Amino acid sequence: MFLKEMIGFFSLLLWFGSALCFIGFIIQADKEDKANLYLGIVLAAVTFLTGCFSYAQTSKSAEMMAQFENFIPPKAYVIRDGSMKEIDAKQIVPGDIVFVKGGENIPCDICIFKSNEMKVNNASLTGESEDIFVDPDLEPVTNIFETKNVAFFGTSCTAGEGYGICFRIGDSTVIG
Repeated sequence: MFLKEMIGFFSLLLWFGSALCFIGFIIQADKEDKANLYLGIVLAAVTFLTGCFSYAQTSKSAEMMAQFENFIPPKAYVIRDGSMKEIDAKQIVPGDIVFVKGGENIPCDICIFKSNEMKVNNASLTGESEDIFVDPDLEPVTNIFETKNVAFFGTSCTAGEGYGICFRIGDSTVIG
């Protein structure tokens, strides 16, 4: 990954420019004029430092994305073919009816159609620390974040239980 940052298209242009400055210094007749040498050193240093910063930023974002894997629960309950089944959460597909109860993480974006005192904590998504009461009987609103009958992947059900239809999975989810 570090090498990839150092040899990206723009980095290669800067390395090439630096090399041309060194070659220009070597072949010039006036060895007292060190402008090409200094310019080559500055270009090489800037390119190297930019690559280092870019590598650090890429590594941090890859590390952060790896932490999102902890959000998805290993197992989930879905209703398929008329019966409740426990499956790997990664096997959920849009259209599945998902059952969630208190203490579980939401395995995908779901639209709740039946609930029993269900509350969801959206702190991981919105930063809001208070639990939200899920009410499937309320009219939906245009802003999906203000809808009271939607539970998002990466959030957790803190109380009660509910049934919902999966409408987004994986990278298509709101947090994805």
